[in-house]
Amino acid sequence: MMRLLWLDVRAALRERKTWIAAAMLVYAVLAVPLILARPPEHVREAIAAFFHDDDPFVVFMFVWIDLVMNKIVGFLPVVLASSVLLRERDTGVLAVLAAKPLPLSRYFVIRTASACAVMLTLYVASQLFAAVWFSWQVAGFRPGVFLAAMSLHVFAAVFATAFAATVAVAVGRRGASALISLVVLGLLVGMALIGFYQPAWSTVVLANPLTLGAQSLGHLGALGPAVLLPPMLALTVLTLVTIAVGARLAHRVEA
Repeated sequence: MMRLLWLDVRAALRERKTWIAAAMLVYAVLAVPLILARPPEHVREAIAAFFHDDDPFVVFMFVWIDLVMNKIVGFLPVVLASSVLLRERDTGVLAVLAAKPLPLSRYFVIRTASACAVMLTLYVASQLFAAVWFSWQVAGFRPGVFLAAMSLHVFAAVFATAFAATVAVAVGRRGASALISLVVLGLLVGMALIGFYQPAWSTVVLANPLTLGAQSLGHLGALGPAVLLPPMLALTVLTLVTIAVGARLAHRVEA
């Protein structure tokens, strides 16, 4: 099983969609310093009011996590995972697999784990590149705090990938499943930081996985295990449960 997963990850990393995703991430890293060169004053004031801090690094992290990475996490997982099992069915491969001693549920787990691994690889590589680039381009940049914050957010990216794969087998249609995943993830992205804007909602919105992934924004001055580990654990559990649900639904994708 592990060898099949490794081979699938290697194949996925060579696919055109993966290279397009990588190019989008590189573009985001290169473009953000230009966007932040002269941010509108009312944007700075609003962010300072939301986070009770006018530190330029806080402004930068808000822009990077909410306006850049959350939007990417709402889109790239759909590109990478919304065809899990469906592509095999549409190309006739699923009929061959059905004759093998490999249950569709296990094959779904392998393919989803592969998509999550590709997302993880792209995400980690882009954040390491960003840490180097921003150190040169962003005044007051703190690479250690940046990497700590993004180490939490990557768990949200992996969850979103597992979610897109599970929606694919639940719906059974490539176009419809991609659209549903985009809509749902888009709604989660839109509500991710409501707890910062409206403190009365701060507890309720923790049910949103993307809110969990952005919890570091409220603790940039004191990031540590007490801040990072609980949401990391919660997102890991959500991801595993989502994959388990998808495995149970894999039989819906008929050859």
